[in-house]
Amino acid sequence: MSYLNYEFFDEFKVLDNLCRDIYGGSVDNKLGVTLYLEDMDKKAHQGSINFSGWASDYNRLKSARNIRNELAHSRNSMTVDLCSQEDIDFVRSFRAKILNQTDPLAVLRKQSAQPRFSTTPQPKRQHQPMYTTAPDKKPVGCFGIVAAFLIVVACIIAFLL
Repeated sequence: MSYLNYEFFDEFKVLDNLCRDIYGGSVDNKLGVTLYLEDMDKKAHQGSINFSGWASDYNRLKSARNIRNELAHSRNSMTVDLCSQEDIDFVRSFRAKILNQTDPLAVLRKQSAQPRFSTTPQPKRQHQPMYTTAPDKKPVGCFGIVAAFLIVVACIIAFLL
């Protein structure tokens, strides 16, 4: 019996539970790692352009999931060496990447949240002085004219009395 298979299986469970927590539980009884891989599939074009290790991480994570499935579903799979110490180390390091937010999806999310700056130089603008103008007078309107007329009439009547 290979202890590596058991160790791999346990490490993969920890990674899978972390991914499941990220995606808010199991959807259609899928593994958390499967949900992570499906998310990578959806963003494969953008990810492969913006993240240099995208394809490598994707392929290794998919391979780790396949090893896990083989261990979980094949008869007598624990008696045959299906994984190596390198596979275990990858699962551990990938979990650490997720926790440190340096995994492919987190890096892609951070890059898309950053503002894009143009690489072409913009011509320098000369500072233009700002001139202030006197505030415009608002038109008096009909109400103001009627009010002024009534005040004048009231004053005349008061003077005559």
